[in-house]
Amino acid sequence: MDKAPPTQTTPLLDILRQLGTAEKRDEFAQLAGTSTAYLYQLAGCNRASSRVRLAKAIADASVVMQERYGSRAITVDELATMCPLPT
Repeated sequence: MDKAPPTQTTPLLDILRQLGTAEKRDEFAQLAGTSTAYLYQLAGCNRASSRVRLAKAIADASVVMQERYGSRAITVDELATMCPLPT
């Protein structure tokens, strides 16, 4: 008998599941400035190129440039918060 492949879980998927209702997940998405569908795409690692991956690549590249040329490194957290959210 074939076993089903293990279900992939991520911290974001755990949060979405723990919220329990569509209303709570929609509220979470709204607070994050995105849609519930996009959160599920990120949580399931279904997007080949997400903004999260790009932010990490930028942060990693800034560390390399810092080591090579002495420029400032930037963190993912700094990238995420450097621009004010529209009101």
